[in-house]
Amino acid sequence: MVLAFEILTFFLTGALVFHCYKTHGRQFTLLFFITGFILGTLRENVVSLASNLYTYNADGFNLWIGYAPLVLGVFWSNLFYVSLSLSEKIAHGAFLEGKRVAAMILVSMVFAGAYAPMNEAMASAFPLVIWEFKPDVAIWGGAPLMVVFGYAGLCGIFLPIVYLIYRHVKMTWAKILLGALSTLVMIPLHLLWLAIVRLVIKLFA
Repeated sequence: MVLAFEILTFFLTGALVFHCYKTHGRQFTLLFFITGFILGTLRENVVSLASNLYTYNADGFNLWIGYAPLVLGVFWSNLFYVSLSLSEKIAHGAFLEGKRVAAMILVSMVFAGAYAPMNEAMASAFPLVIWEFKPDVAIWGGAPLMVVFGYAGLCGIFLPIVYLIYRHVKMTWAKILLGALSTLVMIPLHLLWLAIVRLVIKLFA
């Protein structure tokens, strides 16, 4: 069953990449999905190895890249692209043209955060994810409340950085290189954000 989910995820990724290429062009597609793949792969390996947040069930996935499931390499970019596409319609913006970008990022964050409870509940209950700490406030399946803000926060970090790189760097190879390097900034920013969220939840729990 999980293998079918993994294969389906990669088919979905191909469909999203194709849609992005047809609607936003080659440069943005390469920047967005390559940066997203590197972010997902590095982030999930870092979190699994160097934090007390969670680990992945070794029996829960078939395809791995390091200490993280391979599907996590495409998960974040898929989620952010769907959220961005929906936000363009709702906010009546044009991301690449710089029209209503702030509104689109905020709406995308809401979509990403809203998706978190369903996804994390499934991952926790299956279990695909094993939480290493007892959360102060949990949602469905025992996943901590912070995942809602975690998804939204990473979306709010990823999209502005990708936007700035796309708008201000000319050469395709330079966009991709800078996008890859930017993940080294995104990951600690997101971990810092999660630490702040956990602290705030603990204060009010």
